[in-house]
Amino acid sequence: MLKYTLIPESFFSESAAEELLSQVVVLEKGDTVKSLELPCYKAVLLYAGDDADAHRLSDMLSAAAALDRYNKVVVHQGETYVDIVIAAGDRLLLCNSYPASDPVTAQYFLFAALRQFQINPEVTTVHFFGEADEKVKGDLFRHFASVEVL
Repeated sequence: MLKYTLIPESFFSESAAEELLSQVVVLEKGDTVKSLELPCYKAVLLYAGDDADAHRLSDMLSAAAALDRYNKVVVHQGETYVDIVIAAGDRLLLCNSYPASDPVTAQYFLFAALRQFQINPEVTTVHFFGEADEKVKGDLFRHFASVEVL
């Protein structure tokens, strides 16, 4: 799983990147810390791990920022994890990954995150980033205003 954090671009320093990331995740010997700029949130994604995963997360954040709704929910279900991005207006509320090897666990984390930010699923559209299983979409459609694939 990708090890990452988002920091405001005003706090970012290339020389301090490893120290900043190590404050929130455990870095293993040999982990290389890299960064991606996220101008849509005036932030920098610091990460260690697979570049493709980091670019997907960056694309999810950009997709959320581009949505024309107030409540923005973007989800990606991997084989062993779920990535969830939640924004309200132009404010990023959550960008996190949770261990979830099955759709029920992924839905648990999604609903817990929505409850934390007091977002009503009945008036919210959930956007899947990438492929989405039809059964999962059908299950979520019962709770959300709409379920779409980006």
